[in-house]
Amino acid sequence: MGHRANYVIIENNTATAYYDQWGAMGCVYIFADGPTAAVEAISEAKTVTELMEWAYAEGGYLLDFDEKVAIGFGFPFDEFDEEDEESPGDEINSAFAKSEEAYLRLIAPNWKGWKLIWDDHGVDAFATYLQSRAITSIKCQTPSFPETTTPPVSLDA
Repeated sequence: MGHRANYVIIENNTATAYYDQWGAMGCVYIFADGPTAAVEAISEAKTVTELMEWAYAEGGYLLDFDEKVAIGFGFPFDEFDEEDEESPGDEINSAFAKSEEAYLRLIAPNWKGWKLIWDDHGVDAFATYLQSRAITSIKCQTPSFPETTTPPVSLDA
């Protein structure tokens, strides 16, 4: 089982996909820290040639360094296990509880010059984005997100 995540990094018109069995639990927080932290966090992830189906990917992000576009999805933790201290995740959880837009506004200072997108279509949003860039090196599944999926939210940071 696990908490599966897919990541995509695009740089110099080359896309690389990654898979992490346990990565989804931290996506909201890692994404919040900006592009450098997001890339560092996937250094241990497995390089793959295809993305999971929508229903199996619980979190992830796509970073396009050429176009300065970042797409994220996932869920925050319900609580942290830190005693006697306010967790850095508390501010993120509070913003996320208000709305995806509040979350993006909170993290925008870490993404100066980027277009931030929070998209619950998950890896299907990655597939659509890759298609729009005519990148075919990563195999994508047929879109399978439910019709009730929340529309994407975007913000220019």
